[in-house]
Amino acid sequence: MRACLLACVVGMTMGAPLAWAQSGSVSSEGGALSNGGVIHTLVAEPVTGEPYSAMQVHTTVRRLEDGTKASRQGHHFVARDSAGRVRVEIRTAKGQGGQPDSAMVFVSDPVAHTLTTWSTAPQAKHVATVIKLSGERKTLQPAVRPMREDPSLPQPTVTTENLGTQMLDGLAVTDVKTTTVVPAGRSGYDTPITKTREMWTSDEMKLVMKEEWTDPRSGVRTVELRQFSRVEPDAALFHAPKGYEVKDVKQTLREIAQKLNEAADSQ
Repeated sequence: MRACLLACVVGMTMGAPLAWAQSGSVSSEGGALSNGGVIHTLVAEPVTGEPYSAMQVHTTVRRLEDGTKASRQGHHFVARDSAGRVRVEIRTAKGQGGQPDSAMVFVSDPVAHTLTTWSTAPQAKHVATVIKLSGERKTLQPAVRPMREDPSLPQPTVTTENLGTQMLDGLAVTDVKTTTVVPAGRSGYDTPITKTREMWTSDEMKLVMKEEWTDPRSGVRTVELRQFSRVEPDAALFHAPKGYEVKDVKQTLREIAQKLNEAADSQ
């Protein structure tokens, strides 16, 4: 329930483009892990005593038929304090005239069981909305539609390799690579398709530091944490800025309903 609520709140606030930064399944036997993505960070199991801050950078690179390389990249800030609070910032507009970029901010507090959101846009109201969450956490699972398998089609071959431990940004990470071979004739191609997913996970930080997908049909897609720091983030990052009015989401909804009723009565 908690994971669904968080996903709905973030989705309604930011819209569909967020899905681009949420690639992949990030879970372990101990529960959900974060890869720095917005929803993954907010619903991941709380981690205490391992603070960090970083930029999550997501990149897609495709090679077109004429050899042209097409790429796109996005990024957002993410931080976690020693108490397990997390903050994610999503840029909504580029700053003009030397002004800072506008962003939508999400702060999840596992101690108070709250999700607080606000906008830093100059034209936005200085209001932070607080949503009270239950203490129960469930792993966010991707929605999967049941598919009817045609037994006459050849089946994909999936192999997983543990490539051992590597060092990434001063952290020991486990490198696991999964290779899927889609046989000819299964997806309309006359030759086999080989795609891979590689994931570098820090058990110490309970973070997926990097993920990379390769597919000849869609190119190479990478999600990674850069500018990684283990310094305790400023405590002010996990609270609404000074001068912002903090409102419970129920109060906000009541005010909206009142305005709608007043508008209806005036017609």
